[in-house]
Amino acid sequence: MIAVINRLPVKEGAADQVVERFANSRGNVQGFPGFISMEVLNSEAGDEVLVITRWQDKSDFDSWVGSDAFKRAHSRSGGGELLRGHPQMSTYEVAVEREPGSLEFS
Repeated sequence: MIAVINRLPVKEGAADQVVERFANSRGNVQGFPGFISMEVLNSEAGDEVLVITRWQDKSDFDSWVGSDAFKRAHSRSGGGELLRGHPQMSTYEVAVEREPGSLEFS
C-alpha cells in the first residue's frame, strides 16, 4: 500500500474554501480501482492543506493520474486562485499500519 501526500500551500484565508471544494466534490476517485481512502487536513496555521490518499499500489495511483476521470476532476477545480504556490506531492510506501487492537507490517 502507498500513501500519496499532496501539500497545497494556500493563500491567507483560503484554506476553508479549499477544504470545502474537496468536501463538495463528486468524488470521482472513490470508485477508481485500487483507491483505499482520502483525508483532507487543514493546518492549524491555515496556510496549508494536505490531501492524503491511500492506494493498493503505485500502479493504481498512476492509472488514476493518467485517467480521463482525473483530468475531468482537476480541470474543473478552479482552485489555482486559492493557492500561493505550486502543490508538492510525495509518495510513500506504508511500512506500518495500526488500527485498534492490531499491528500490521506491510
